[in-house]
Amino acid sequence: MAAQHETCSGDTPDRSAQHREAQDAVVQDAAGATAPARGERVLLVVVIVLGILLIVGFAIVVATIASRIASSGEEAQTPPPAAAPVTASGDVAVPVPPGYRIHAVTGDGRRLILHLRGPQGQPERIMVVDARDGRVLRSLVLTPRAP
Repeated sequence: MAAQHETCSGDTPDRSAQHREAQDAVVQDAAGATAPARGERVLLVVVIVLGILLIVGFAIVVATIASRIASSGEEAQTPPPAAAPVTASGDVAVPVPPGYRIHAVTGDGRRLILHLRGPQGQPERIMVVDARDGRVLRSLVLTPRAP
């Protein structure tokens, strides 16, 4: 009669095995409440962690945009360095401090880095110059490190 019941209800051996697996996926605790099986718990933890990472990543993007917007006003207030004067022959005159001479020059296509040596007792200097218009972008004074 049990065989008739299985065939009458439309269950096949494969379907009844799937039904048993589905029942095994839900585990009951002592109070009778159902708890998700281990695989479902792992999936739940993965979804929660990825959701937290998504929220944290979005917050970092918003904070980065806000800080760049806030700092962009400061840069706009600083006037760009004036271009070096151009001589009658079309050469750009780069202002070198009095008494200093160029020791070495290095460049990368957009900038020239000038290593300057001064008179005895004066610190050496590094000047970063825009190669197109001769503007002094940065001037560094090399001082000895205190012991």
